[in-house]
Formats: sequence, structure tokens, C-alpha cells
Amino acid sequence: MKTKAIVYIVFSIIFVTSTFGQKSKVQTAWRALSDYEQTQKDGKPNLSYLTKAKEAIDVALTNEETKKQAKTHAYKLRISYAMFQFNLAEELKKVDAGIQDKNERNMVAYGATGLGDFENATQELGIIKDIDQKFLDNIQEGMSKGDGSLDEDEMKFALATQQMRMEASNIASGKYKAKKYDEAADYFYKTGFINTVLNKTKDSANFYNACIAASKAKNPEKILDFNKKMIDAKIASAFNYESIYNAYMQQADTLAAIQILKKGREIFPDNINLLTQETNLFLAKGMQQDALTNLKISIQKDPKNALYYFIIGGIYDNLANPKDKMGKELPKPANFEEQFKNAEINYLKAIELKPANKEYLYGSLFNIGAMYNNYGGNIANRKAERIIDLAKVQKENETKAQEYYKKAIPYLEQALDLKSNDKPTMAALRKLYMLTGNEAKSKEMSEKLKAN
Repeated sequence: MKTKAIVYIVFSIIFVTSTFGQKSKVQTAWRALSDYEQTQKDGKPNLSYLTKAKEAIDVALTNEETKKQAKTHAYKLRISYAMFQFNLAEELKKVDAGIQDKNERNMVAYGATGLGDFENATQELGIIKDIDQKFLDNIQEGMSKGDGSLDEDEMKFALATQQMRMEASNIASGKYKAKKYDEAADYFYKTGFINTVLNKTKDSANFYNACIAASKAKNPEKILDFNKKMIDAKIASAFNYESIYNAYMQQADTLAAIQILKKGREIFPDNINLLTQETNLFLAKGMQQDALTNLKISIQKDPKNALYYFIIGGIYDNLANPKDKMGKELPKPANFEEQFKNAEINYLKAIELKPANKEYLYGSLFNIGAMYNNYGGNIANRKAERIIDLAKVQKENETKAQEYYKKAIPYLEQALDLKSNDKPTMAALRKLYMLTGNEAKSKEMSEKLKAN
């Protein structure tokens, strides 16, 4: 019996010693951190104190009891952040002395400083939020009241988090300025996260900046991650849905792209960018009627956009003159005349609006010229239904064909003015000049073709 009692007593002593040892590690970390902060005040920061504080707090965080305490993680946050600031100060010393502007110097230093310690500090803030929200609430309440209810350590923690909030924004800007867009994206997001934790409000501006930086970095994973987080947090705009759509399209995940675009269109039915993306998708998939429906809505929102009329003209042109996958012409549809007229109206409207983009203007001019040329050719090649009408019909058809040939010429001439070396336009004009009896112009165009 005595032997058992001795074993029990010895075990109990070991347990108490272990617990006390872990608590003493927290105390050691606190003391070393305080010593470091004093050397900072004296203008001679001693890194050895900070290193000692880190070693002690890391041991304390391996213990089941002390790692559950917000105070332990608060010390870890302050130690990690202090290490980051020390390294930042060292980088600031290396900045080119020729840079006189203080903000510029700071941005250069932020761009060069390693981020591991700041990452650790931010992680600790998230852990504190998860294990003891009340701790943060008390800190916030004490700061807002300013009634001295916070003790010294709590005040230091509060000031550290406030500094971290500004620091994260500076890091993000510094990394962005240094064109380190991946890191900038992370830190814009961290800024938003810190602000959200400390203020209990959703920092949509910095979350949005994170999405922009991820896009600049051309990082599909981060584009998807940050934009989805904005959607999940219910602070998304149409931009977020469009960004996710584009990322999925880059990954060739068409199904996911269609689903997110559909969801975005449901939430933001009036957004012109999402409408345009959906229209482009319809066009790519050959869903021309769906594309037309969207384009007509687009014109209602932006009636002076020549591009919409140009694309609509092209759709009606394709419907009037269908081709198979190999580009071979198919029989004209029963409503050919209607589709032809619709194409003509929209091409002419695009030309009338004189788009600043010369490609749209050239496309409209060339297409309507080609359309008139082809229509004239179709008329000239029509067969008479009755043999007794042959001569008469051929003459009528030729007259009508000439009318369309002559309508085509000025549009193609304008197209050639925009692209003076465009061989397809030259070839079309040479043929039309010949068909309309203008041999001199036809010869001139032949010479121009040879020269190019």
C-alpha cells in the first residue's frame, strides 16, 4: 500500500511541475518581450530578448492548457509582430539613400521585407477570434471607452493589432508597387480580415483589392478563392462573378463557368459586363438567337454602342447566308430577305455611329460591301422559272445585280481607306470595278494588288 501511495505522490508532483513549467514559459515570454520593448524605447533594440521570448512562447503553445488561453496567443501575436517590425527597420536601412520621399522609402522597404512573422501574427489573431471572442470584445470595448479598464498588456495588444491593420495595408501597397501581385493579393485580403475581426464590419474595399491583385498576378487559384470569399461574405458585386467566370474559362472548365455566370446574371440582371460575357458565350457555342436577345437588351442600355450593331449585323448575315462546318455555303433560308435586311440595317447603324475602334468600323464597311456584292451575284445567277422568260429575266437580274454591285463599292472603298494594304478588299473592288464596267479602276486595283 505504501508503495502505491509513493507512486501516486511522485506522479502528482511531476504533473504539477509540468503545468507550472508551461505557465512559467508564458511568464518568461512576457518578461523577455518587456525587456525587448524597453531596449526599443532606448533606441537600441536587442533582438536576443525577442528571440528568447519567441522560444518561450513556442514551448508554451505546445501545452494543452496554455495553448487554449487567449493570453498566450496574444503574446505570440505581439512577439511575431515585433520581429516583423525589427526586420522591416533593417530593410529600411538598406533603401537607396537617393530616395528622398519618406512614403516611397517605406514602400520599398515593405516590398523587400519577409512576411513570415507578420503571417504568424495574423494567424494568432484568427486563433484568438476562434477560441475567445470575448477577449477581443473586451479589448474593443475598453479601447472605445478609453476609461482605463484595460491593463498594460491588454493595451499593448490593442495597439499592436491597430498597428497591424495599418501595416497590412502598407505591405499590400508596397508589394503591389513592387509588382509582387501574389503577395499583394494576400495582404489586401489580410487587411480586410484584420479590419473585419477588429471592427466587426466587412471591409469590402480591401477584399476587392485582393481580387484585383490576384487578377494582376494571373493566379487562377487566388482569383477563385478571394472572389468566392466575397460572395460567401455577401459583399460581392458583378465584378466577382465575372472574375470567377473568366478564371474558369481559362481553366477550360466551361460547365463551372456557365453555372457561375448564370448565377451572376440572376443576381445582377442589369449588369452590362455579365450580359456581354453571356452573349460572347452564346456566340462561341453557336446559340445565335440567345445572343441576339442579349444584344438587343445591351442596345437598350447603351444605344450608341456601334459594337452591338456590328455583332448583330454579323449574326443576321450568318443567318441569311448559312455555311457548314467546312465553310461551304448552304441553301438560303426561307426568310433570307428578312435576315438580309436586318443585317443591312445593323451594319449601316454601326457605320453611322462611327466607332472609335477602327476594327469595328472596317468590319462593318467590309461586311456590308461583301454582302451587297454577294447579293448582286446571287441575283445575276438566278435561273428563270420558265424558258420563255429567260432573256427578260436575265436582263432584269443583271440590272438588279448592278444596283447591288454599285452599292457595295463605296463601302469597300471606305474599308480600303482604313486598311490601305488589305488584299481581300482590293480583290473585291477589282472584281466589282470590272463587273460595273470601270476597267480603269479595275486595272488600278490590279496594280495595287501586285505591289502588295
